Amino acid sequence: MFREEPQSERDVLKRAVAAVRTRMPLGWKLDETYEVNGLNGRRIDATLQITAPDGARARLVFEAKRIIERRDVSGIVNQLKDYLDEGDVPVVAGKYLNPQVRVDLKKQDISYIDATGNMLITAKSPAIYLADRGEDRDPWRGTGRPRGTLRGEPAARVVRALLDFDKAWGIRDLITTSKASTGATYRVLEYLEQETLAARGADGLIRVPDWKRLLEAWADDMTLGATSKVARYIAPRGLESFAAKLCASEDYPYVVTGSIAASEWAPYAPARAAYVYVESVEAASERWDLRPAEASPNVILFEPRKPDDVAFDRAVMSSKGYRIAAPAQVAADLLNGPGRNPSEAEELLAWMSANEGAWRK
Repeated sequence: MFREEPQSERDVLKRAVAAVRTRMPLGWKLDETYEVNGLNGRRIDATLQITAPDGARARLVFEAKRIIERRDVSGIVNQLKDYLDEGDVPVVAGKYLNPQVRVDLKKQDISYIDATGNMLITAKSPAIYLADRGEDRDPWRGTGRPRGTLRGEPAARVVRALLDFDKAWGIRDLITTSKASTGATYRVLEYLEQETLAARGADGLIRVPDWKRLLEAWADDMTLGATSKVARYIAPRGLESFAAKLCASEDYPYVVTGSIAASEWAPYAPARAAYVYVESVEAASERWDLRPAEASPNVILFEPRKPDDVAFDRAVMSSKGYRIAAPAQVAADLLNGPGRNPSEAEELLAWMSANEGAWRK
C-alpha cells in the first residue's frame, strides 16, 4: 500500500533520502543536509553525503518538485548544472515521475527518485547503483480528470493529422482535418504540449518539433487491434492469391497495414501474414473466401468500432495495386505488432526520416 501523498517538497525530499538510506549496505555512512548554498549562490534543496567503508565519498545533490512534467525536465537539468560541484551526483526527486520523464532524465545522466518507489541513482566513486520500480501511473491523481494519454480514436485522429502533414496548425484547421471534436482536439493538444510533443509558437500556431518522437509516443499508448474486432483466418491459396483478391476489390472498403504495407517503402523480409482493416470482418472473410483459423493464420482482419476509423484516412495505392495505410499508421501498427514487427517498424521509420517529403504532405 502507498503511504499518504507527499504534501510539500520537504516531504518529497525526506522520503527520497529515507529510500536511499534504507538501500545502502551496512558500514556506509550517510549525512543529510537541507537547504544549503551551492555554487553561484544558488540554494540546494538537499544533499546526501555518502561515505563508503574505505573512505570514498559521493555527494548526492537533490532538486525536489512535487509535480514534474516532461516539459520541465530541461529547465530542471539546467538548474542543477548551475550549482553542481565537481563529482556531485545530481538527483531529481518528485512526488511521481512518469515513464517519459524518467527516460529523459536517464538520457541526460541525471539520477532520479519518486515517492512511489521509482528510482535510479548511480555514482562512479564510490560505485553506487540503486534501481527500483514503483508506479507507472500517479496513484494520487484525483478522480476528477483522467491523466492525459494518446489512447483512443480522437487522439489518433489528431496525432495522425499532425504526423501526415508538415505544417503549422491553427486550431480550427486541425479540427477540420482530423475530424476530431473541438473538445477532444483541445484535450489532446494540451497533453501534447505538456509532453513537449507539440509546441505553440508566438503566432499561436501548433507545430510538431519531432514527428518521430510523437509517433513513438502514440504507439506507446495504442495497441494494435485494441479498438477493433479482430478475426484470424487462412487464405487457402496463400498471400499472393490473397493480394490478387485485394487488387480486385477496388470498390470495397479495406486498407492493408503491417509488413505487407511497409514493404512498399522499406522491404525487410517476406511477410508471414497480411494485416487488413475492414468495415466488417464477416463480409470481408466471405468476399475473399477466408477460413477461420486461430492457429497459424496468414490473414488478420481488424474491424474498427467506427466505419470511418482514422486507419482508413489518407490511404495510398501500392505499386502492386492494393490499398495500404499511410506510413505513420503502418509504423505505429508495426511497433505494436508481434515477432519481428518492431524491427520492421525501425526500418520503416528510417525510410520515413530519409524521405520525409515523400509522405508528409
